[in-house]
Amino acid sequence: MREHARRTTVLVLSVLLLAGVVTAPALAGGASAAETGASAMPGASSAVTGPSASATVDASDPATVGPAALLDSSTATAETVRVRNHLRRVEPAGEYGVRTRVEIPDRVVELRIRIPDRATDVSADGFTRENATSWAWDERTERPRLTYRMPANRTVEDGGPLEGDGRYLFVDVGDWAVVNPPQVGVRVQSTGPVRFERENVVAGEGAAGESMAYLGPFEEHVGSANGQRFRLIVPENAELASSPDAILRTLEHASGALRVGDRDAEVFVIAVPTSDVGWGVRGLQSGPADMWVRDAEPVDDATDVWTHEYVHTRQDYRTTASGRWTTEAAATYYAALLALERGDVDFAAFRRILRQGERDPQAGATLSQPATWRNDAHYWKGALVVGEIDRRIRLATDGEDAFTSVLRELNAAEDPVTNEDVLAAVAAAGGSDVRTTARSFTTTDRAPTAWDRDAHDAAFGTLPARIGYSIAGPDAVRVTGEYRDRAVDRDPIRLVVGEALRLRVSVSNDGGTAGDYDLVVRLDGETVATRTGRLAAGETTVETVEHRFEAPGTHDLTVGGQSLRVSVTDPATAAVDDLTVAPETAVRGETVAVTAAVENAASIPAGGSLTLRMNGEAVTTREVRLDAGERSELRFEVTPDESGETTIEIGGERVTLTVTDGGTGSDPGESTADDDTGDDSADPDSEPLPSIEEVPGFGPAAAVIALLLATTLFAARMRRR
Repeated sequence: MREHARRTTVLVLSVLLLAGVVTAPALAGGASAAETGASAMPGASSAVTGPSASATVDASDPATVGPAALLDSSTATAETVRVRNHLRRVEPAGEYGVRTRVEIPDRVVELRIRIPDRATDVSADGFTRENATSWAWDERTERPRLTYRMPANRTVEDGGPLEGDGRYLFVDVGDWAVVNPPQVGVRVQSTGPVRFERENVVAGEGAAGESMAYLGPFEEHVGSANGQRFRLIVPENAELASSPDAILRTLEHASGALRVGDRDAEVFVIAVPTSDVGWGVRGLQSGPADMWVRDAEPVDDATDVWTHEYVHTRQDYRTTASGRWTTEAAATYYAALLALERGDVDFAAFRRILRQGERDPQAGATLSQPATWRNDAHYWKGALVVGEIDRRIRLATDGEDAFTSVLRELNAAEDPVTNEDVLAAVAAAGGSDVRTTARSFTTTDRAPTAWDRDAHDAAFGTLPARIGYSIAGPDAVRVTGEYRDRAVDRDPIRLVVGEALRLRVSVSNDGGTAGDYDLVVRLDGETVATRTGRLAAGETTVETVEHRFEAPGTHDLTVGGQSLRVSVTDPATAAVDDLTVAPETAVRGETVAVTAAVENAASIPAGGSLTLRMNGEAVTTREVRLDAGERSELRFEVTPDESGETTIEIGGERVTLTVTDGGTGSDPGESTADDDTGDDSADPDSEPLPSIEEVPGFGPAAAVIALLLATTLFAARMRRR
């Protein structure tokens, strides 16, 4: 259905990247992408390729994205190929301009780019044409580019139950446009691992997401909740039925209510004007987390389109035909339920939405068989069935669980979801009896009856336990090991082999009843740690999980539905920056101090062994462990046993030590006496006067005798002169 924006594909040598690929946008009452041709672009950092073999990936195919079997250590040192689409308005209306620029790192030796066959007026700088849509890099230009035009207008034939009053999905009216950025394919060959990043930007006034862009003057309003950032783009021509604050509050409420797994870091929302355009649908969701909603849509409505499209951003699973009904069914149901929970609609309005699933022909459809759907049965009967399953799960668990657990299980599925997978998730949440009921309502033409207010109060009067997980605080991501014990940045988390990652995870229950939590830590899809417990309503606890990495590689770490990217490499090499000895001239047998200043200029920890050598011979070895940017000193003491020039070496740095046999450089046994008077007429045959300190074993009496003897000798010398 939708591919998550931040997955990474690790390949080797040859990779195909789609910078804007066909996905399945979710229409508020519209058809699927396969039926409409609407396209979308997945997020940045879509692929990494390494040197050991040859492979090709299509980033639009979720089955090829991020398998653990393809992960290897080459991703840790990947260079980046950046693909950027610059979008702009052009004349005449109905088209928009694109300049696709590619930044190519040194290790790429070949690169080919493919643009849509609908592109016109193509000009190239650094590319040569191979055929109608494929261009080859000239291998000289560092930032080659293609400039072309794209048709802006896209229409839909069937708008579904939330159909608009026109046909447009994307449109350019001249003064402004809402467009779907182009599909751009890139294939490279390289001498080492390569990572792809892509981005849409607007040249001039406008704003771009990953699969939608608005071109024209606008105001931006920003909200945040539960680790998500909401960008609400309000065009100058838009006339909102609800205030920007009310829209953001609605999205923020849905973000907290839907505990169904990972949330996208950013949701890009355009409030499209209706005064100049007949839109084919009331809302459209495309790509991982881009959506537009008509400016005339209010939040205080049981068909709340803002919530409907947001629900689609939280459905991170693909389906087979039998499981397809869940997509629009869940979005329709939660749009009504959350409006009721917010107090924006009353129970009667909520029940009217459900009762549409009781009516023929939609009531007689079999949800697991799309060929039987009539009158958009997957929306209306689907919403009623999801609601009935939700109600029964709540009753079976005394309000401790709900249908959100089913969606969470579906989001965790790696393979396309079947209706049997849905039923298995229902059984896990509510038990076998609820599964039996769900099977009847999804595999036959039976339909439930919308429940009344008393039944609603019995099941929904107390909010179920809402267990949420979040990385607890700015220092909650910590690295421990020989090199450091401190908090680190999260995007990505960079470790070296042998280090452990320690996470503090806040677990909270902001529901109305007690509930059990099951915190699961997965590395590349494999469970590496679990924590379980029970929280009362409103209670919060903190769990600590730790995992040590023993080999290089790039990994996806998922903690309670939140994804972290972890890059593990071998440590950098510590460098000796300065080497000194003291003293620089020493007597043979004297101890000399050697100091080596060691630094780590890398952005990761450094380590290794440093050996001190004297005249090429190893003397001693020290292990070095330095954090990123850290500087330290190693101190040694050596005792040279040979006179002459001695070379001391550590880590490629050398210093020379001069070693003498003793004294000040005279022959052994020779003594000299200073004459402060400067008189150089002394008898060369005269004996030097002994000092008291030079005569061992003297006590006080012996010192007096020695002094008298010295005086006598001195007098005798004077007489000889």
